[in-house]
Amino acid sequence: MRGAVVENNKLKVTDVPEPTPKPNELLVKSMVCGICGTDLHCVHHANDMAEATRQIIGQPLVDISQPISLGHEFVGEVLESNAPGTSFKPGDQVVSLPFLMREDGMAFIGSGTPSLPGGFSERLLLDSRLTMKVPNGLDPDIASLTEPMAVALHAVNRGEPSPNHVPLVIGCGPIGLAVIAVLKMKNIGPIVASDFSAARRDLARQVGADVVVNPAQQSPYESWQEAAKASAADQAGPFSPLFGGADLRPSLIFECVGIPGLIQNVCAGAPYGARVVVVGLCMEPDNMVPAFPILKELDLRFASFYTPEEFGATLHHLAEGELEASNLISDTVGLDDIASAFERLGKPEKDIKILVKPSE
Repeated sequence: MRGAVVENNKLKVTDVPEPTPKPNELLVKSMVCGICGTDLHCVHHANDMAEATRQIIGQPLVDISQPISLGHEFVGEVLESNAPGTSFKPGDQVVSLPFLMREDGMAFIGSGTPSLPGGFSERLLLDSRLTMKVPNGLDPDIASLTEPMAVALHAVNRGEPSPNHVPLVIGCGPIGLAVIAVLKMKNIGPIVASDFSAARRDLARQVGADVVVNPAQQSPYESWQEAAKASAADQAGPFSPLFGGADLRPSLIFECVGIPGLIQNVCAGAPYGARVVVVGLCMEPDNMVPAFPILKELDLRFASFYTPEEFGATLHHLAEGELEASNLISDTVGLDDIASAFERLGKPEKDIKILVKPSE
């Protein structure tokens, strides 16, 4: 079968081994799989990614000595089940957390060797214990957004927003836009969003932002203060004699860029007592001045992945139309055009989420 792999920092479509399901696993046809920023990072910075994850979790998430199979935002059609006692049958459309729980340890779908194909292969293996049926009537393209939208739901949950919080989203790439959509679903607002790209600012409005800022022209933190004026005393957030804040609602900031300097930038611009959720994945060393969050008593939180419950809840929200995410989809391509899609996303003025259909 064919699949997309990264080898020597180059993405190519090649023949890969046909997978055979082990106990508790499903063999599925990959119907559609979204391209994630992690996929782009794996193409250009696989060595850095391997070393960073080795230091963090004790082992590298990618084996750079072999080709790397990509794709973890997928919808599949069940072809074969090696999971007796489950309800999965051929023809079922499914989504899954991108992990396989095996006797020799957990494997991550989307960063394995060719023997562990990802969603950009024609067929792949899923763990039946982490797999969920796509509700009848939900478009597979929308269902493929379950994984990235679950990341956003987890990030918002990490922020523990209250009805009084006024969120500020820094960066309107795929995750920033997804965070805005989740905040809108939860009726937390007004939502202030900031991005240098005019196209992304337009998308931020479409998915639910109330105030959209070009940081080259106006400070997003000043725009937030205008939007966060409290109309009643019981709406006010943290107050400090040194920094003020008695007339402002509480601040909830999402850093969704992930480049060096952004956390310090947020700490410098944030109001007193702000809650900051760092979602952008920076894989490089960074510096910050601790006096900023200390004197401002900022609450710094970090978000990664999601729980199985959040993954399932996201699928439900998409199926019920409660979470509007279709505007994130820029284009759909076949496997032969995946390399050009990766190039387009490397210069993302217009494209946000490109979907790949490996079996077409």
